[in-house]
Amino acid sequence: MAAQGSRSHVSPTVLVIGCGIRATSQSMFEKMYQRGLRTVVVAHEDAWISSLVSSGTVDACINVPGIWDAAQTEELAGLVLQKLSDAGVVRIDAVYNVYYHYLLLAGRVANRLGCISNSIDAIETCIFKSKARKCLISAGLERWNHFSFRTMDELEQLITVMDYPAVLKPAESSGSWGVVRVDSPSDAIAQFSKLLLEPWCQTHEVEFILENYIDGPEFGVELIMQEGEIIFSSIMDAGKQTNSIFFQGTSRSFPSNLPLSIQEATMQHCFSAVKALGLTTGVLDIDIRYSDAHGPRIIEVNPRMGGGSVELMHQLAYGVDLTAADLNTSLGLSMADELAAWKRFSGEASLSTCFEVGWLMSPYSGEVQNMSSFMENLKTVFGNDACVMSISALVQDGKKAIGYQTDGLPTCLIQVVTSGASKSLALEHLSMILRTAENRISELVALPEKVPAKVDRHELFVDGQISDGEAAQESEGETVASHSDLIQTMMPLDR
Repeated sequence: MAAQGSRSHVSPTVLVIGCGIRATSQSMFEKMYQRGLRTVVVAHEDAWISSLVSSGTVDACINVPGIWDAAQTEELAGLVLQKLSDAGVVRIDAVYNVYYHYLLLAGRVANRLGCISNSIDAIETCIFKSKARKCLISAGLERWNHFSFRTMDELEQLITVMDYPAVLKPAESSGSWGVVRVDSPSDAIAQFSKLLLEPWCQTHEVEFILENYIDGPEFGVELIMQEGEIIFSSIMDAGKQTNSIFFQGTSRSFPSNLPLSIQEATMQHCFSAVKALGLTTGVLDIDIRYSDAHGPRIIEVNPRMGGGSVELMHQLAYGVDLTAADLNTSLGLSMADELAAWKRFSGEASLSTCFEVGWLMSPYSGEVQNMSSFMENLKTVFGNDACVMSISALVQDGKKAIGYQTDGLPTCLIQVVTSGASKSLALEHLSMILRTAENRISELVALPEKVPAKVDRHELFVDGQISDGEAAQESEGETVASHSDLIQTMMPLDR
């Protein structure tokens, strides 16, 4: 490989499918450049990635109009290859993708180019959760009361034989979109009626799933596979809303707070599951819950690296660069040196430090505004604190934010990562930052025309800890629950 930051015609060329948003993706392209890789990106016509082409960080961007909305078919893969040929790109050494939306397209292109990739069957099985359920059930790994359907008539035939509470969700989705808890047959009908009004359901034939709700703590598991073998694994606590019918993530925590026996059983279940699903390579992201009644149960397996704070947390806690590992597996490079470094790092320092992640959300819905100045102020106040690892904006001005007091999946606006010698210390720093940000939320999210009541101090409930338990304030004779009241059970269960 070429020297760091130095590229030549013999440097490996990586084809990246999709470019994500700048705030969370630019560092990935910069890492590729620093490693001396040549990078060609396939993206939609108005992608921000063109600025990295101008700076020389990315070698070329191939525009494929409508790629975001197009079905990820063999025909689309053929179009991508034709566009590459038209642009004079004659050599691709690896196909790389970290975005859920392009998993199938990236797999199809990689298979047609003869690059290292999971099989199309394995990728499809993971993407379409009904297929994943059936695979794990047939392998004898899990037992579910699980049904697939597309229409209201089909749902009405199923609701009387389902145990409640249950989960209703699209068979193909990401980021918890469309995933709701239902507590009765009538609840299932009501929630499905709302989902059918979503624009995506109006223009596409969407398959849905009705299945058991799994109680218990949730984990995020990352695996690295190469040539069919698992060469690295990690487990973190992953908090989700539980006072709501929605399942927005609310925290990540390392090390896990659960007994080692539960962690080990969960990890072994993940090992068996990915092999049953036919996965063989790359960084894999798994959401899984552990139930006293059922043991470990897979929520979903993503044949891609986890998003959000996952990469940073692994760098901090394990000394593992997931992007580098993912690229190495895609290029077929040996991981021996990396494995040795990870083991040294883990033995020396990682287990002596706790890391916590939390997200700022607004209590009400509104348009995001002034994100740059809001972030600048937060970093001015907290940026020099040695316990603050990262403060990152997740959305841009103009986006509609969904509030946690409204009927919808709340929008995560800002991500904060903190550390400490103990969980309580890491949480203390995290709570302080997010509480400060929430107290000034009207600077970031435009107030609606009618505000039912004012909460003078929204408090973040983080990982089972309420920061100081102050009650909601009263305004105009009406009392509204504070953030801590509203999300008392938004963190991992049974903690």
